[in-house]
Amino acid sequence: MIEEAIQPEREERLSAERAYELYWADVLDGDATFLCTGNGCTARLICACLDKPEQNLRIRPYFRSRRLDDHAPTCEVAHGKAGAAREKGPDVFDAERPRDHFRERAPSAAPRARTSAPAAPRASRYYRLSSLVQKFLEHRRDGDLDTATVDMGGETLTYAGLFRNVYRQKVADLTGTRAIWWGTASLRATREGGYYLRFSRAFRHDDADLHPTVTLTARDIEAYPVRRLLRARLDKLIAEGGRCVAFLWARPWMPKDAESPFVRFYVDNLDHIDVRGMEILEALQQTSRVR
Repeated sequence: MIEEAIQPEREERLSAERAYELYWADVLDGDATFLCTGNGCTARLICACLDKPEQNLRIRPYFRSRRLDDHAPTCEVAHGKAGAAREKGPDVFDAERPRDHFRERAPSAAPRARTSAPAAPRASRYYRLSSLVQKFLEHRRDGDLDTATVDMGGETLTYAGLFRNVYRQKVADLTGTRAIWWGTASLRATREGGYYLRFSRAFRHDDADLHPTVTLTARDIEAYPVRRLLRARLDKLIAEGGRCVAFLWARPWMPKDAESPFVRFYVDNLDHIDVRGMEILEALQQTSRVR
């Protein structure tokens, strides 16, 4: 599995995650060229799962070789690196994308020369919560949730501490806690063209169970660059009955003076929500951590 490649038309070194987003934002063609980043190597790579709808993905998109013999003898990507492996930093989750993230192609410039020295390993950088959820599932499988880390807003957190289940948590103590909250939920479309989500599992408040809700407006969805991915996933889940597992990077909100208490999550960036089918529930058992 290869994490990065050169896209020569864009004159850009990019991750498979970014290639996938650019494709589904109609910026990158399905037959785009990808080249190896290895020392002295120009082998062509394939971006696996590039045109596969996100709701059908079981693994993150990745690059792979067409043939091992296509790589240069000096290519450390295909043949391994000499000496001790250099450690990569924690994953990075950015709350906002750069303004030019979905530009048609890189600004016109002289082609960059390929250096002879191997490129230093770079931290994996993500903008969509769905990518971080996939990493969470991988670390859950590998049993290293307590040691694998992600940088969010300058703070380094473990995956175990970052992901929190809403079930029976005392919401009054957590309204200021921004985390990746998750739980089973029901999903339906609204008459206005948006979506309404209600968690099946509840927060606790005094003696009451409070089921948090989320509304995604049609206006916000239409302004979202990768709305094709989002709508395809949500519509498929609704067609299958609407039961799902939802993840949100947000703070629970509960009004102080309401006659009847309730909890809502507000998502002002659709990159910060991920909704998946119930089949992943088994992989999520006993991964909740509150501290």
